[in-house]
Amino acid sequence: MTKGSEIEMRKQIIVTDKAPKPSGAYAQAVKLGNMVYVSGTCPFDLETGSVLAPGDVAKQTAIVLDYMKEILEEAGSSLEHVVKVTAFLDDLDGFKAYNEVYSGYFEHEPPARSTVEIVKFPPGMTVEIECIAYIDEEETGH
Repeated sequence: MTKGSEIEMRKQIIVTDKAPKPSGAYAQAVKLGNMVYVSGTCPFDLETGSVLAPGDVAKQTAIVLDYMKEILEEAGSSLEHVVKVTAFLDDLDGFKAYNEVYSGYFEHEPPARSTVEIVKFPPGMTVEIECIAYIDEEETGH
């Protein structure tokens, strides 16, 4: 690598008011070099912390992906640059509704994805999604 193209490898915590604040000892996202690691994002109201659209996997999927979009933009990336998604559903019977909404956010060149059914979420919550994305150096001018 030439000196001008070296990627700084310092961990940076990403924070935005446009997505739920962490409820524990974790960051909304961590940027390392040109990679962004977004923590599990949930459909929580930004002011009250309550679950939005209780029981509605389609609406919650859209809410979560909109939050992820905001987190990624804060880090200098976008949904277009997501390379891996892990989704957690409270019931895989909701996969079809989840997938229909999800597909609308990743229409072209979708990322790799795993979807896992979990046993217990807060009441009314049906989905949590995390992702890994990259920052396009050419788009950012770095």
